[in-house]
Amino acid sequence: MSLNKYRVIFVMGVLLFFSNISQANSTHNIYMMTLSILSYAKWNDPTPTLCVTENQNAAKQFLFYLKQQNSPFSVKNISYDEIKGENCDAVYFSNTSPTLEQKLLNSSAKQSVLSFSSNNHACEIGSVFCLQSTKNGNTIFKVNLDSLARSKVHVDPRVLLLAKNSE
Repeated sequence: MSLNKYRVIFVMGVLLFFSNISQANSTHNIYMMTLSILSYAKWNDPTPTLCVTENQNAAKQFLFYLKQQNSPFSVKNISYDEIKGENCDAVYFSNTSPTLEQKLLNSSAKQSVLSFSSNNHACEIGSVFCLQSTKNGNTIFKVNLDSLARSKVHVDPRVLLLAKNSE
């Protein structure tokens, strides 16, 4: 690779690092996108737990896709009240306001938890990854880098490089 290409990659990385919110899109559905992102995170537990809050249907969808991928994750459908006592490595919110997401994440039993939301379009507070389905079937996701830093979970930078600045 030439020196100029390295400079471009470096500058892109710096710009991404200093932006608060970034976004990317894919033809995967929200469940597959979430699982793909989870596969780029570093986990201390060999069988990390994805907790789905207040949505049995979403938990079933995650189980379906996990079986297809032969993934090491386990899935639990939990209530909001249970998040304090559960040992969740990742949390998926689908019917939660960003303010409530933030409150629940702050009260989580684990200090390091990666969070996803399909109902947080601004992605300014709350979850780390905010996913949306577009009319043409693509899945768009934004990354809240402030929330990622607070989550204390290491996510491979390649996931972040996929995102483009939303501003």
